Amino acid sequence: MTAVHPAPVPALAPAPAPGPTPDPIEDLLADLQLERAGLPGRDPVPAARRARQVSGELADLGLSRFVAELLGESASVPAPAPMAVLDLEADEDGRRISYETWCAEARELTGEVWRWLSERRRAAGTSHGGDELPWWCGESAFPLPTDSVRRLAEVTAPVPDLSETAEAWARPTGLSGRATAEYNWRWLLLGKGLYGRRGGTLPPLNELITRLVGEARRHGLLPPGHRVRVLRRPNTPSMVMPVRLPGASLLSLPTAVTPVTVQYLQHELAHLAEHALRPAGAPLAERWAFDPLRSEGWALLMEQLAGSTAFLARLGIDAEAAAALARFFAEEEHFSRGLMAADLALDTDLAGCRTSAEALKAASAVASRTGLRWAPELLLLRQTRVLHWRSYLAGYAWRDTVRAELVARFGVDWAQRAEAWALLRDALARTGPVAGSAAGFLAATAALAAPDPPEPREPYASRSHEHEEARSR
Repeated sequence: MTAVHPAPVPALAPAPAPGPTPDPIEDLLADLQLERAGLPGRDPVPAARRARQVSGELADLGLSRFVAELLGESASVPAPAPMAVLDLEADEDGRRISYETWCAEARELTGEVWRWLSERRRAAGTSHGGDELPWWCGESAFPLPTDSVRRLAEVTAPVPDLSETAEAWARPTGLSGRATAEYNWRWLLLGKGLYGRRGGTLPPLNELITRLVGEARRHGLLPPGHRVRVLRRPNTPSMVMPVRLPGASLLSLPTAVTPVTVQYLQHELAHLAEHALRPAGAPLAERWAFDPLRSEGWALLMEQLAGSTAFLARLGIDAEAAAALARFFAEEEHFSRGLMAADLALDTDLAGCRTSAEALKAASAVASRTGLRWAPELLLLRQTRVLHWRSYLAGYAWRDTVRAELVARFGVDWAQRAEAWALLRDALARTGPVAGSAAGFLAATAALAAPDPPEPREPYASRSHEHEEARSR
């Protein structure tokens, strides 16, 4: 397991506000999350033992499967994953060696990945009460909302040729060899060439965290009493782990600062806000269940704000660098969506495959359409996270719908309006099978954004009076 380097930031961890009496089940969930992150729990009794002691109560609350996954005791076989870590901080030769090690392990996992995918497809529709559901629904610890399943199943996108973008990114990096060589694509995605190897004009990580958290708090997305602990983990993706909903979260970040760090931090702070705004009085299972479409769509809405030069300026980034970052972020979204489109295309093609050799052949055909010469075993490995990629692709459309509602009511500068943030907070804080779904969020946003019906007027009411009423709403 990668070493964990806790790095608390005082601004993120205010004194806890007085709250309700601790709940033993919630304490258990908190310790499970802490132990999952490699940190000691708050109770000296191991969380696994406590979970067994209250298994009946967990079942009554609908949390059994969720707790089993946190403990690594889920009935379903965990998705195969390489143990090697891709070293993105080494020189080019070191990066190539690291990538080749990663590919070699992925090749060794090909048979296991194919068996895992085949079993998931075979079991689809048999483990959900006979209802026919896509195989990737089994990745979720909670039942997915019906409307979201439909949206996720219907999402599609053409696979674009991404080589032109990759080559444009490669030119300022000074990388030797083929610009689109498969061992370089992750390095290119990080945009290292924009500022040089050490990050240049980007703020240090602590400063960047403090400023972005300040932006979130300014809009009321992080209540003053919500505590955040920051973990530093080299060469790992950024992520948020809820510890107590609402109350506390873990924010895990890679140690290096690159252009996409701004995006990733903003994205994870959106997830953190969705945790923090959960109402304390909601049923425990509802507070821990998240619709992946709503969660990723909301995070993409927040992430899109990072493409604004005005937003970047508030982070202390100069105008020239902000313009370069905004352009890079637009290209990065195009690039990432292209990779996810390849994942969805392969998911469709795998339905006709019967062996791992046929699966690799299908992956090679899809990979060739990206222009990146992607190793087929790596593209096949990404299939174990198709729910994640579908949530992103469907989330982009969901994000655009929410943004259209905001622009219709508040204008293109909606992010500068306190009323817009109040509307979003209201929709985000709703929980339950319907209200807490992507569809429920859209319905709440549309209903709140709709203009009030016109009130009956006296025949000769003054126009100035009407304008005053319009401003007061």
